[in-house]
This record gives sequence, C-alpha cells and structure tokens, in this order.
Amino acid sequence: MKRTTSQGLLMVGGFIGLIVVAALAFVEPDGDGARGALVGAGLGLLNLAVGYVVTQRSLRHGMKSAMATLAGGFLARLFVVVGLMLLFRRTGAIDPAAFALTFLAFFFAYLGVEMILVDRSLARAREAV
Repeated sequence: MKRTTSQGLLMVGGFIGLIVVAALAFVEPDGDGARGALVGAGLGLLNLAVGYVVTQRSLRHGMKSAMATLAGGFLARLFVVVGLMLLFRRTGAIDPAAFALTFLAFFFAYLGVEMILVDRSLARAREAV
C-alpha cells in the first residue's frame, strides 16, 4: 500500500471519529434518533455493498471509466441524502441529523474502500508493466 493511501485512510478514520463525536453531541438518543441512525446505517451499508461491486467493475475498464463512475456515484449519493433529509424534516418521524451523520460515517468508510480498491488497481497495473 502506498504512503498516500495509508495517509488517506488515516484521514478517513479521523473523519469517522469526528462524525461519531458530532452524533453523540447533537443527536438525542430517543426513538426518532434511533430510527434515523438505523435508516442511515441501512442505506450506508447498501451504498457500501453496491459501491464496492460497481467500483471493482469500473476499475476493470480503466481509470477513466472508474473516475467517471466514482464522480457519478458521488453526485447520486448527494442527491439521495439531501432528498431524504428534506423528506425526514417534513415528516418528523425520523431525526434527519441522526440519519445524515450515520450515513456520512458509512460514506467515509466507503471512501476508504474506494481508496484501497484504486490503490490495488494501480499496483496491479505497475506490476504488469
């Protein structure tokens, strides 16, 4: 693993830690908060699983394809999260902050997975040359 990948993973871990601290400070541990955290974790795990498969597949088609896929996925996740936050704010049944912070923690975990996948792909390309 390259030094930049290791440093990036440390940064991702730091952001996840900050998100956990923010969640503990701003989210009430009541029913709405728990539902928001569960929905955020569920959507985050789904994002992680689908993103892993899509990223691996796009890396097989070259780095240009992978970067387009990663950028498109980022925009898609952004619109989904904003839309759900607005929906949860209107309904009031789920704490939007708990949802967003939990999903954001999984989002950064996915960024770490992406970094590892890209690093491995680049390492294989260097070995093939």
